[in-house]
Amino acid sequence: MSTIAKVLQILQFIRNGHARLTAKEVAKFLDVSLATAYRYLAELESIGLIERASINEYVLGPTVVELDHLIRLNDPLLAAAGEIMEDLSARTGATVLLTRLHGLKVVCIREVRGPLAPHVAGYERGRAMPLFRGATSKAIMANLSNELLAKVVQQHARELRAARLPASCEELVLAMAKLRSAGVCFTRNEVNRDTQAWAVPIHQGKKLLGSMSLVYSGPSSPASPNVAVNALVRAGRRVEGRLAPSRAGQ
Repeated sequence: MSTIAKVLQILQFIRNGHARLTAKEVAKFLDVSLATAYRYLAELESIGLIERASINEYVLGPTVVELDHLIRLNDPLLAAAGEIMEDLSARTGATVLLTRLHGLKVVCIREVRGPLAPHVAGYERGRAMPLFRGATSKAIMANLSNELLAKVVQQHARELRAARLPASCEELVLAMAKLRSAGVCFTRNEVNRDTQAWAVPIHQGKKLLGSMSLVYSGPSSPASPNVAVNALVRAGRRVEGRLAPSRAGQ
């Protein structure tokens, strides 16, 4: 592994749940000397990707905030869905979530809160969520390729069983095909108590990008669920229409 790759592995280490890290932890994780770990940390600190939280601890730095700002300005999915999400929330009263598929996880990239929304939707910008619970995630998992579903089974069989989903590849493929054919995924109380949600996948051409969903508090169901769901489906199609690749790019 190159030096650059090892330095970047430190950021992966943080992503894996080590919000605060020490040089000793980095040295053990990368199997390098303590002096080398300090050198790698200094390189990341010099460009603002990490900073010292104390004498011995490091956390993510201000450059990460700048990069997030640039993503908000330039992400084509965010640009395509912007006012569509706001209009959908105003029409339905729900919180509208926009998420991206990232590896085998789901990451929320935008939330528009509505008056009928739960106090906490469970998803927040930048927070990685599993594929196995909630309409927001399941709408994505239902549209994964068979190859990726096989990886899900291989890496997350225990989590699948805990979510009462098939933990064999063949059974999971069949279950996801059934869910995909429905077009809209509905779940209740799977991410947080007293919540219900509907979600549709978002594609760019044939590429699966993520999902868009409506989230309501349990006591605040939409007056007409069919109307709300139809509005969600239309909104998803409008976003996909804006994302459709040009003929030259196909």
